[in-house]
Amino acid sequence: MPRVSSYFRLFAVFLLVLAGVSVAGATPAQAATQDITISLYRVVELSCDEGAGEACGNDYYPKFEIDHQGLFDGRDTYCCAHGADIRTNWVRTATVDTSHNPVDIQMQLWDQDDLTQDDPIRWTKSGSADLNLRFDLNTCTFTGSGLTPQQGADVPTLAGESEGSGEDSARGYFTITTPFCVGLADTVDSDGDGIMNTWEVDGKGLDFDKDGTPDLPLGDAAYGAVPYRKDLFVEADYMAADKPQPGALTDVVNAFAQAPVDEYPDPGNPAKKKYRGINLHAVEGESLPNVTPLTFYSSGPGPQDDFNDLKSGNPAGPCTGFFGTPADRSSPNCANILQAKRQVYRYMIFGNSYAESPGSSGSSEWSAAGPQGGNDFLVTVGSWGTLALNNVGGRRNAEASTFMHELGHTLSLGHGGDDFANCKPNYLSVMNYTLQFANNDSARPLDYSSAAKRTALGTTPATVLDEASLNENNGVHGTPADPARNTVYGIGGKLRVAPATNGPIDWNGTNGNTEANVPADINYISSIGPADQFGCSATSPGQTHDGFDDWAHIQYNPRLNTTFFADGARPNLPPELTEETVLAMSQKADLAIAKSADRPDAAGGDTVRYTTTVTDLGPGTATDIRVTDTLPDATTQQRSLPDLNNGAVATVTPGFTYQVPCDTKDGTVLTNRVTVTGTDTDGVPDPYTDDNKAQATTTVHAPVLTVDKSATAAVNAGEAITYTITYANTGSGDASGVTVTDTLPAGVYYSQALDLGTGPEPASVTLNGDGTRTLVWNIGAVPANSGELRIVFTARPTLLAPAGTTYTDTVSVSYRNAAGACTFAPVTDSATTSITVVPPTRDPLSQGFWKNHEALWTAEFLARIQATDQRYDTDRNGALSVSEGTAAFNGSNAPKSILGKQLLAAYFNLATRRINAGTAISSRTTQSLGLGNVREAVIYAQDTLLLPVNSGTSPRYSAIIGVLDDINANRIEVYGPSSASRSRG
Repeated sequence: MPRVSSYFRLFAVFLLVLAGVSVAGATPAQAATQDITISLYRVVELSCDEGAGEACGNDYYPKFEIDHQGLFDGRDTYCCAHGADIRTNWVRTATVDTSHNPVDIQMQLWDQDDLTQDDPIRWTKSGSADLNLRFDLNTCTFTGSGLTPQQGADVPTLAGESEGSGEDSARGYFTITTPFCVGLADTVDSDGDGIMNTWEVDGKGLDFDKDGTPDLPLGDAAYGAVPYRKDLFVEADYMAADKPQPGALTDVVNAFAQAPVDEYPDPGNPAKKKYRGINLHAVEGESLPNVTPLTFYSSGPGPQDDFNDLKSGNPAGPCTGFFGTPADRSSPNCANILQAKRQVYRYMIFGNSYAESPGSSGSSEWSAAGPQGGNDFLVTVGSWGTLALNNVGGRRNAEASTFMHELGHTLSLGHGGDDFANCKPNYLSVMNYTLQFANNDSARPLDYSSAAKRTALGTTPATVLDEASLNENNGVHGTPADPARNTVYGIGGKLRVAPATNGPIDWNGTNGNTEANVPADINYISSIGPADQFGCSATSPGQTHDGFDDWAHIQYNPRLNTTFFADGARPNLPPELTEETVLAMSQKADLAIAKSADRPDAAGGDTVRYTTTVTDLGPGTATDIRVTDTLPDATTQQRSLPDLNNGAVATVTPGFTYQVPCDTKDGTVLTNRVTVTGTDTDGVPDPYTDDNKAQATTTVHAPVLTVDKSATAAVNAGEAITYTITYANTGSGDASGVTVTDTLPAGVYYSQALDLGTGPEPASVTLNGDGTRTLVWNIGAVPANSGELRIVFTARPTLLAPAGTTYTDTVSVSYRNAAGACTFAPVTDSATTSITVVPPTRDPLSQGFWKNHEALWTAEFLARIQATDQRYDTDRNGALSVSEGTAAFNGSNAPKSILGKQLLAAYFNLATRRINAGTAISSRTTQSLGLGNVREAVIYAQDTLLLPVNSGTSPRYSAIIGVLDDINANRIEVYGPSSASRSRG
């Protein structure tokens, strides 16, 4: 909200005074008489016309009349004062009757001439020499002669000024005081500058110790303050090597003098407005010891290494630092003088650098929460190099701009006006990083934003810039003039400059400049750090940017923020522009890099080739260009490129390549990253790093085979086990050379002739030396994402397997990728089958019976026998036929043949569940042979058949033939305690 005029703000005070209410302990005049003192203490010559024979300038003297008590002619007493701007001792006091209130006062200004009559000086609006005023003894205000509040009228300033025009014209400064009014004015700040009226009245001042003698006469010539125009005081000390350039402080003083504050009608044209401006007293102080870097945020460990040490001394004393002038500090009244100055003055140092942010332009006291302003600041461009200073218009401009920026912080202004949001396109102020210097806008005046100058943009809800929905047709919702201004903003993090206008601005860099509802992060400028809430180099989409009227919201009083006023630690100060950032903003070569891969998709063993190009987006030549490429395996390679002119494109050679390792997982996205660095011809690095990096991706497609093996959980000995092999390629790459290898355990028999499965049949079956069998399927190619594929086959366990025997079958799938370049580790699985037993019928049949009853030889019984013993499969087709069984039973009477017949009969008895492998047997012979059950007897027989028949083996043949004959005749079985059978020997 604009600052309410200080004059209207005091209206309530005046009403209280008029009503006779005490103000700050003062009491309205009650005496019958009052002493009024008037002083015409300063004259500024505007025009001189002495006529023939007399030389300019004029010779001035006053005439006074108070309360119609007669005109006092000061020609003899005060004549004459000479000069273009003179301070006088013209004072007149009169005692007046209070019943005459308001009191008439007349002041005249004359030029004494030797050759002609004295001339009246035109120093009033009407062009007269007579300034006629009426002074109210109660309100302590004067009116008359067309004077305005900006000239001291209508407010209890006790001082005023009047100005004429034309020949022999001048501006005169005067005071009107009474004892009561001096007390009243000591509590009133009519112009709102934080300085009480009495402090600024000529001949009065700030009496800090209340001893009746002013300690700081701000209205006197040495200071030049007036109570009806805003005054600001800054003591500007400097380190010896960092003395400000001539004119730097003057530039800032002039900017404040032209400030659009305290509006009043133009006397020459009431339809126009004029502004009183601000009287900035920025006084170049004294040389300080060189302290580099200087600690600013807090106290340093040394006796003279921080800002507070220099300002107040260490240990701090009333007169031990450099605050104030040497004359102040040597005065017997030093403590009171400096305490008085502290109430009014801000203190700053021109230095080389400060410890908390080397290379920064400066720092100042500012708080995000009000009162925001402080009273101390630094300007530290002394460490900057020539290039940076030249980029901002030279050292004088750098010092003036930074001085006004840092002073602005102590006046409560943030980087976004009333906040710390930086780089707002609609905030046209020296407080904005983008406009602190004129490097982005050559027409940028040294100025804060102002509604009067049409630079306070975005101050209503309808004109703010909403990054979520920008209307390009309205730009910044305002068009400053006199001068026209630029707006600075970001597109994709890159600094852009365009005329500040209520017309089209392309906020997003696409589709022209007339889009009505576009999102854009317009205060993201990657070259302007820091990358936090105080800078612009961090993305911040979706913000709403309002402007601000800086001049209307200045915090003049340096005493309001008690933390800063105490001159202690300064926590949480905002960072400021650095030399690096200034160089980055002016950088002249913007590199962009692009990368592509020749294979968006690849398989293990493939070589991916990358193409990398670098473009100089200008506007100048790029040098020292270095490309760093990071391959998918994190190894890096570097290339250097020759200089590139604006717009030039270079392809990096030799190119970068990468061979895809075979162990790369399916679906892996291989990312090849590349970065480029470079400088402009001044050696400044490219700050726009968002397009200084690029990447290309390739997706790896590999076969991923899975396998699952299942088997019948439990079967009786000799019965078929159904095995199912389920395999699939779940990968996105084709597989080749797929081979399924199944290993049946010893004791489990497979033949294609007996295979009851749905297939496919194995390409090969191999009996291994350890009794296991290997089945191999040569599948070949399996496409990507094949879905489930199956192999179903059957195999049979031997009839000799005891109850509880487990058989584990293992499957393995090996494969390569489509090109065959990569062989992958096989995938495996296994399944287990347990052997169960049904109770035998306990009625085995003899060899003769089985020989003569072929009708009982079912295919299933024959298959069970084949799985147990393949000796009878004489044609080796994997199946026992009836004819092969008949042939075995019709064999000769040789021991081998007889034993083979008895063994085959035993197999039939086992296959038909008349006996089990675990059926116990007992006879003298079995005991002598160590045989305890059918299984052991059959195995003994099998082993015997491997032996030749001779005199040494004949007893063995005879014994086992007898045992098998007894088993087949059910003579030696022992079926358990409940069995009715008995052993026969």
